[in-house]
Amino acid sequence: MSRIALFFCAVFLAGCAVFPVSEAECRPPSWRQVGYDDGYFGSIRQDFRFMQQCRRYGIEVPQNEYLEGWADGYLEWDRRTGMKSTK
Repeated sequence: MSRIALFFCAVFLAGCAVFPVSEAECRPPSWRQVGYDDGYFGSIRQDFRFMQQCRRYGIEVPQNEYLEGWADGYLEWDRRTGMKSTK
């Protein structure tokens, strides 16, 4: 694995430790809405972070719902900002 990839993996994992997900955040009314909000504000996908951290509370995150919402929100962000989508 390249040094750059290792660096980004370390940064990602450190970010997860610095900003842990609470049990309340693991029980939203709609995972689709959580994904939409992340995409709408231009955030990178957080599905793996939620899946990993919510597992400690015994909560399974429906990844497909989150990703559907994220994709819709990201397209909206892309239209608003005029950025080229990199998906």
